[in-house]
Amino acid sequence: MWVVKLGGSLHDSPALRDRLAELATLPGPGRIVAPGGGPFADLVRRLQPNLEYDDLAAHRMAILAMQQFGLALHALEPRLSLAESEPELRAARAAIWLPWRLAGMAPEIAASWDVTSDSLACWLAIRLGASRLVLVKSASELAGNPADWAKAGLVDPTFPRYAARFAGTIALHHRDEPLGLSGS
Repeated sequence: MWVVKLGGSLHDSPALRDRLAELATLPGPGRIVAPGGGPFADLVRRLQPNLEYDDLAAHRMAILAMQQFGLALHALEPRLSLAESEPELRAARAAIWLPWRLAGMAPEIAASWDVTSDSLACWLAIRLGASRLVLVKSASELAGNPADWAKAGLVDPTFPRYAARFAGTIALHHRDEPLGLSGS
């Protein structure tokens, strides 16, 4: 199984539909799409200082933002099923993870902007025993390792700690390049 995190920054990219179609149709390993929060999470972050809600509320709202983006992705590519529970995720051939049920109130996930959808995708990959985690990004420079990626702002500051616990392979992938999912 692969976990493929589609960054919320893809929301306005023409490549988004191509990546979704690829995830829905290519042969190869089972795959779970972990959605980013995109403009939904951006709104949560922007409103927090004005409304003065705490980081726990912001964290939970950001996970719901991922859920919203996941529903939008499903509307764009209905061949990808929706999955919330661990049994649904494990049984899926190609599905979009709706994260609230598993991650929304998980006590082991810090309620902080230092934990974003990148770390949550890695958390899910660990939980499911995935063989590969692919983070699809809009950034042009994708070289290095998880610590380098965090320093460059490509992933959140907590991601390297999750990555160190992940037994599979982790790759950054540019949104405009086909994923090439066939194989393991």
